[in-house]
Amino acid sequence: MRLLVTGAGGMVGSHVARIAADKGHEVHGVFRRVPGRTAPGITAHVADLLDRDTAGDLLRRVEPTHLVHAAWETGHGSYWSSLDNLDWVEATARLARAFAETGGRRFVQVGTCAEYEWSHGRCVENETPERPSTRYGMAKLAAFKAVEAAALGAFEAAEARIFFAYGPGENPQRLIAYICRSHAAGDVPQLSSGSQLRDLLHVEDTASAILAVAGADRLTGPVNIGGGKPVMLADAATRLAAIAGGRDPGLGLRPDRLDDPRLLVPDVTRLLDTGWRPAIDLDEGLLQTYRWWVAGAASGS
Repeated sequence: MRLLVTGAGGMVGSHVARIAADKGHEVHGVFRRVPGRTAPGITAHVADLLDRDTAGDLLRRVEPTHLVHAAWETGHGSYWSSLDNLDWVEATARLARAFAETGGRRFVQVGTCAEYEWSHGRCVENETPERPSTRYGMAKLAAFKAVEAAALGAFEAAEARIFFAYGPGENPQRLIAYICRSHAAGDVPQLSSGSQLRDLLHVEDTASAILAVAGADRLTGPVNIGGGKPVMLADAATRLAAIAGGRDPGLGLRPDRLDDPRLLVPDVTRLLDTGWRPAIDLDEGLLQTYRWWVAGAASGS
């Protein structure tokens, strides 16, 4: 495939681009600013996708057969309600239109579990209601509807709905990153009970799953991204405390949020049907992630 990856400087997009290049695909990565470096085999394009003319110009130059759209508003905390989400709906629609006009074959939008109604607990594509409760979830869903409209009679459209990716490069305020940073600094993380069940998937496996969706001809619509093995967050916190040298996991130091569902996991049947399987188990992934944060703390970065 000639693959274009938007958001190639981000946590997920960078891994998608690198793994695709390692597999021998022709990979073009879109960056907001000039990258310090890129993995071998990736052609870098600096572009602002929020600019109205950028998508058409970029796709006419690259003419990708496949596109993974990972770029989006990602400011931690603010992205749930930011009005910038609306700009990305428009940008995604322009990107999908340009993809149709340049003869693209498969478009994969990186989506989110926030597009579902969370009260159902276990989310199944095309069964669980799509009733997002945040502006972010609403915008992602609206963006994919625009992609599907552009795809009609032109190309195949799928959405890789990520549930809980973690690993090196994650936003430092997110849960696993926060726990790692706390232990690396010698602090006790301030956590809730951790009774929530989630499907934690290492970013390497998340990226390889997205590529499996990109390469699965005729697989369209939403595809949940997860490992299929839910874990209690208290278990993950306890494992990280052990990795850090038997430290206090910090469970129960904060009250549980009333709006935080106890169960929020994906059905991953559609993903597994592609032949994809996760390669990194939870213990290995947590160890790798903790060491990455320790190395960053030691270097002062």
